[in-house]
Amino acid sequence: MMPNVPAPRMTRLSRTLRAKPARYVSSLALALALGLSSPVFAQDATPPAALLADSISFDGTTLTARGSVEVLYDGARLTATQITYTRETGALDIKGPLRLTQADGESVILADSAALDSDLRNGILNSARLVLSNRYQLSAARIERAEGRYTRLSKTVTSACDICEGSPVPLWEIRAREVIHDSDEHQIYFTDAQFRLAGVPLLYLPRLRIPDPSLERATGMLTPEFVSSSSLGIGVEAPYFITLGPHRDLTVSPLLTTETNTLKLRYRQEFARGSITANGAITSDSLHDGLRAYAFFDGTWDLGNDLTFGAHLKATSDIGYLVDYDFYGRDRLPSQLTLTRYREGEALDAQIIGLRTLREAEVPIEDTLPFLIGEATYTRDIDTDLVPGRLSFDLSASGHIRESHVDEDGMDVFRFGAALDWQHSHILGAGLKLDAAARTAADLYFVNENSSYDDVTLRLTQQAALRLSYPLIRQGSTRDGGTASEVFTPFVQLGWAYASGNDVPNSDAQLVEFDEGNLFALNRFPGSDGIDTGTSVTLGMNYTRSSAQGSYGITLGRVLTDSISTGFTESSGLAGNTSDWLLGGHLDFDMGLSLATRALFDSNLSITKLETRLALERPRYDIQATHAYVIADADEGRSDPISEVTFDGSVKLAPNWTATGALRHDLSERVTNEARIGVTYQNECVRLGLDVSRRFTETSAIDPETKFSFTVGFGAYDTQNGAAGHCGVSGL
Repeated sequence: MMPNVPAPRMTRLSRTLRAKPARYVSSLALALALGLSSPVFAQDATPPAALLADSISFDGTTLTARGSVEVLYDGARLTATQITYTRETGALDIKGPLRLTQADGESVILADSAALDSDLRNGILNSARLVLSNRYQLSAARIERAEGRYTRLSKTVTSACDICEGSPVPLWEIRAREVIHDSDEHQIYFTDAQFRLAGVPLLYLPRLRIPDPSLERATGMLTPEFVSSSSLGIGVEAPYFITLGPHRDLTVSPLLTTETNTLKLRYRQEFARGSITANGAITSDSLHDGLRAYAFFDGTWDLGNDLTFGAHLKATSDIGYLVDYDFYGRDRLPSQLTLTRYREGEALDAQIIGLRTLREAEVPIEDTLPFLIGEATYTRDIDTDLVPGRLSFDLSASGHIRESHVDEDGMDVFRFGAALDWQHSHILGAGLKLDAAARTAADLYFVNENSSYDDVTLRLTQQAALRLSYPLIRQGSTRDGGTASEVFTPFVQLGWAYASGNDVPNSDAQLVEFDEGNLFALNRFPGSDGIDTGTSVTLGMNYTRSSAQGSYGITLGRVLTDSISTGFTESSGLAGNTSDWLLGGHLDFDMGLSLATRALFDSNLSITKLETRLALERPRYDIQATHAYVIADADEGRSDPISEVTFDGSVKLAPNWTATGALRHDLSERVTNEARIGVTYQNECVRLGLDVSRRFTETSAIDPETKFSFTVGFGAYDTQNGAAGHCGVSGL
C-alpha cells in the first residue's frame, strides 16, 4: 500500500525532476514521495540516504536508476551503471562495473554485478575483487556480504603485487578455497590455502589467518631472518609478535643456529603517564660455558608538576655477550635513574649512574673505577631590576664511589656547590657589541681514601669576562638574482678567574675538547672539578655567508693566558700559556651537501686534532663520512696517534634495488675495524635483503666475526617510501 503523501509535495518534486533531465538528484524526500519502504529510505531512517543518476524511472513497484548511478548511505558509497530497486523484496539489483567503498575507506569491492539489500550490508557480488587499504587484493568469482562486517570469497586468489597486462602472474600469491574478511577485527581467514611464488606452489596450509593491511598491531609472525655467522653458525631467527591488549605487546624471537640456541624477548607497555620497554635474551652456545643472558630496561613516567622520572637499567652475564650478538656496541654499560624538570627560567636535572666496564683491559682494575656516580643540578633565573642582564643561581651536587678500599685507588669523592651567574649584552656606539659575564661559586668537597688530599675542602671561585666584538654586515646579490648576506665579526675577550682553597681531585673534567662552544667560556673544563684560573685574552674572528642556496662560515680563535693549568693535556689544545689555533668551518647547501670541520694546530702549523664530517643527500644516493685525528697523549691514555675514517651510505641501483655500505678504518694502523655491505630489493609486495658484515676486533673475550643475513618479507608496502611497483614476476 502506498504511503499517504500529500499531492502538492509530489507535484513539486516532479517539477524538480523535469527541470534537471541531465542529472537527477534524489534524496530521502524523493524516496518518501515515490513510496519506498526500504530501511534506507524509511522516514525514520538514520542516517539518511542519497541517490544520484542520469535517469530515474518508477512504475509504482520498481525504481530503476540508470547512467552514472551513485548511492550514498551511512558513509558507504556505491557507483554502478544501473540499479533496480524492488519495493516488495527491498532488494537492489546492480549492474556494473560497480564499486562499493566502505565508510572507513579501507575496504573497496569491485564487481561486474551484484544483488544487495537496501542498506548495502548483505548480498552477493559476482566476478568481484576486494581491495584493502588500496594495496591488498582478493579476487573471487563470487563474494558474499553479511551484516556489513563479513565478506566471504569463494575460490580466491590474493596478493599485494601489481598484476599487469602481459605479466599476469604475481610475484607471490595465496590461493584458497574460501576466504573470510572480518572488517571489525581487521582479520583475514583462509581455508585450504596454498602459497605460490612466481606461480609455483610452495606451501599448503589447511587454515591460515593474517591481519589486513589496515591493522597496525596484530599477533603473528614477523619477517624472519636467515643468518650465517663465522661464530654463531648457520640458522634462522623467527620473531613472533603477541598483542596483550591495546597498550601492551610482547615479541618472542627464537634464534636457532648450529652454534647457538637463543631466545630474545621484548616487552612494551604504555601507561597513562609513562611507558616501559624491556629487552633481553638467554643463550646457550658453543662460545661460552654455561648460560649467557642480558636485560635492558627503559622507562619514563610523568610524575606531575613538570617532573619526569626515567629508569634505564642494563645488565649482562659477560662482557663479550653483547658484542657477539650485536646487542650493544659501546665500551661502558651504564644504568641510570633520572629526574628532570624544565620550565621557563628553571631547570632541574638529577641522575644516578651505575657503570660497568666492557673493556677487557680494565676488568682486572674494575674495583678502582667508579661504579656508582651521582650528580644533580638545579638552576633558576632571578627576576630583579637591581642589575641589568640575566641573573641566575644554581645548586649542584656530585659524587662517585669505588669498590676498592686501597688508598688513592679506592678514592671516593662527594661535592656540594652553589653559584651565582650574571650575563649582559650592550650595543655601544658605531655598532660595537659588549658582552659581560661573571660567576662566583663555592664548592665543598669530601674526599675519602686518598691521603694526597684533605678530607674536607672548601673552594671559592670567582670568574669574569668582558668581550668586545664588531659585527660588520654586507648585503649582496647572487648569480640567480637572489640576495645574500655576509657577516664578519672580529672579537677580543679579556677573562679572569681565581680559586682559593686547597687542591681537589679532578674526577669529572679530564677529557677537554677545545671548540667553538667553549671558546668564550669562563671555564673550559667540561666538569666542576677543574678550574681554568688566571688572566686570559681570547682573540679571533667569525665569518658567515647566507643565501637561498645555502650558507657557509668559518671561525678562528686563540687563547693567551698568564698561567698554566695542570689539568689541560697536550692534545686538548689548551696546554701552556698559548693555546693552539682553533679553526672551525661549516658548509650547508640546498643541493644536499653539508660539511663541518674543526682543527687545532700549534704555532708551527702542525695539526694536533682534526675532525671532519661530510654528508651528501641526493635523490639516488646518500653519503655520510667522518675523519678523526688526534696526536698521541700519554695523559689521555694514547701511546700512538689515532687517525680513523668512517663511511656510511646507500645508493639506488634501480627503481627497486638499493645498495648500502659502511666502513670503519684505522689509518694509523692500516687496518679495517668494521665493514658492511648490503643489497635490498623492495616493491609493493615483497622485500628481500642480503647483508654481509665483518668485525675485525679480536680480544680474549671477543673473536673476529663474519656474518651473512638474508631477510624475506611479504606484504603490502607503501610505494611513497621507495617501494616502486612492478607488474608480476617480470619486475624482479
